Amino acid sequence: MTVVDAMEPPPMRRSFKEMMLGTYDFKYLCMPVFPYCNKRKGVAPPRFFGTYEFLGLVVALVMGLQHALAMVGGLITPPLLISNLAFGTRPGTTTPYSSGNPADTQRYLVQASLIVCGIMTFFQVLGARIRGTPYQFGAGILSCMGVSFTTVPIATSVISVLMKEQGHTFEQAYGIFLGTVAACAVIPVFLSFIPIRIIKKVFPPIVCGVTIMLIGVHLIGAGFKNWGGGAFCADNWQHPPSPRACFLPATYPNGTSYLAPNSCWVGPGVLCGDKTKTEVFLPFGAQQYIGLGFLVFVTIIILEIFGSPFMRNASVILALLFGYMIAACVSWEGKKYVITDKIDTAPVVTFLWTTTFPLGFYAPAVIPLCIVFIITSIETVGDTAATMEASRLPTDGKDGTRRIKGALLNDGISGIFSALATSLPLTTFAQNNGVIALTNVASRQAGFAAAFWLFLLGILGKVGAWITTIPESVLGGMTTFLFANVIASGIKIIINGDPLTRRSRFILACSLALAFGVELVPQWATLNLWPVTPDMNSAVRGIRDAIILVISTSFTCGAVTALILNLIIPKDAPSPIAAGDSHGKLMSMGSDASDCSDASVLPKLPALDAPPSAPPSASLSSPSTGGTPTPTAAQQPEGAVVLTVAQEPGANAMAR
Repeated sequence: MTVVDAMEPPPMRRSFKEMMLGTYDFKYLCMPVFPYCNKRKGVAPPRFFGTYEFLGLVVALVMGLQHALAMVGGLITPPLLISNLAFGTRPGTTTPYSSGNPADTQRYLVQASLIVCGIMTFFQVLGARIRGTPYQFGAGILSCMGVSFTTVPIATSVISVLMKEQGHTFEQAYGIFLGTVAACAVIPVFLSFIPIRIIKKVFPPIVCGVTIMLIGVHLIGAGFKNWGGGAFCADNWQHPPSPRACFLPATYPNGTSYLAPNSCWVGPGVLCGDKTKTEVFLPFGAQQYIGLGFLVFVTIIILEIFGSPFMRNASVILALLFGYMIAACVSWEGKKYVITDKIDTAPVVTFLWTTTFPLGFYAPAVIPLCIVFIITSIETVGDTAATMEASRLPTDGKDGTRRIKGALLNDGISGIFSALATSLPLTTFAQNNGVIALTNVASRQAGFAAAFWLFLLGILGKVGAWITTIPESVLGGMTTFLFANVIASGIKIIINGDPLTRRSRFILACSLALAFGVELVPQWATLNLWPVTPDMNSAVRGIRDAIILVISTSFTCGAVTALILNLIIPKDAPSPIAAGDSHGKLMSMGSDASDCSDASVLPKLPALDAPPSAPPSASLSSPSTGGTPTPTAAQQPEGAVVLTVAQEPGANAMAR
């Protein structure tokens, strides 16, 4: 790969046409492909545009729109999932969790996320140098900021506990979570001043990959619930009216809150649908819901196969728009799947802090959030290095290290600012790397344009209102794909990291055993492992809640397990094979040497130097044994490794 100069070139004189339109080949960008009937190679990709190259106004806006559309599906999903908690009611009552209008709260959270992402993406692309120091704020490359999926499981657990056990409203619980996030977001700031090699040594790919994969596993359940009609009706699917055991908030005489067993009258099963955005109410898993979500999912696949580079980059949002259009055009028994009351009543323009939440602090969430910020910091290191590679910039040396640390610093400041701006914490997004690779454009001008589009979408109130009218089944078809991508990213980190030796497989197995068990049977850690007692004081209760939250959340349980095992299990000793002693060395490697599925434990042999005329199946003779023939591969037991090492200087070492 050609590495271009990382220094910004001096400005040049350009014509008005070049200033507006640039020199990019739009034919390549917009031409669909037909891989099954067209044997030609298609349109050649355009030349590469480096980090500081000029694009032109129209090209920059088009490229920035691609990056924004590639991100927006992932940006709106976390606030939609979190704000869904405000729509429920307290057990056994009709009292809502939200003290206001949950639909307005949901719209605001979506728009706050877009605005904050636009602002912090600008600083990430800018990469401003800090005067008098070797550091900078932001990476200074085409790298965008987005709402982190990793905080969604913790936010869901913390807000649910605060609402259900301690009686807070959604607005109060969300504010408490934001205050805790702002306090814990200093971790990426601290890590930005630590050498990168130390961070990678303490948190290797086996730890980060397991954690990210488990986050996707946890979230994909939420995607399937939406696909079937909605999370609330998924948890309360049809059943006959009857009394049912439940847990209601109660308080001990000393003021300690807990969930007391009780009996609640449960009415008929809840039908899916929100009356503020649809007229159709069907049971969970209805054919209509499954079909709408499947339409979105299949559209993503079709766009990946036949779409132009622009369509492939924006496949998620284009599929979402297509599913929304179909849902808006069809009806069921004369009733509409989509109504526009929210859009009609939404403001034209909005901004941050038009809705506020009282900040607080929840100590039990500190440890899980610290784990989250450490993992996202490791992700940022890898994502920024990948963006520099896609931008053909050096990833090592002073320039590469400064950019990576600038991205880490921006991650920490973004986490603090986003919490104070009523949004979930941000992290460096990796989706942009694929856009850079497809378009051959790594210019920062496209990054500034992406920040502009995100900010514009955020301040337009009608856009946020439209997003909240998307049917749950349509949203579920998209989010299921996104969450599966999170799983694939974790697997990729594991595979591309350290070789899967016996040690790595052992750490992986132990981590997944506990994490998958907790994910499938969460009550394993929440019921009687450490029950709340009447004499439990607030300090002990805080420690208990923190430990239970870590253990009962699958990805934090798996992350802690992988981290501890990585620190205490000794590394595998290298097993080089010396010439003349290959048989004994190979046999001393134990069972790993005979495991053909683990190529990393096999020794690396010298390159073959046989004459080209020698047939592959010819038997070889060892000079030291007077021409004794070596058994051929057909004569060896299945799975055996045959080594014939020459004893004379200059002889060829052959391995079969």
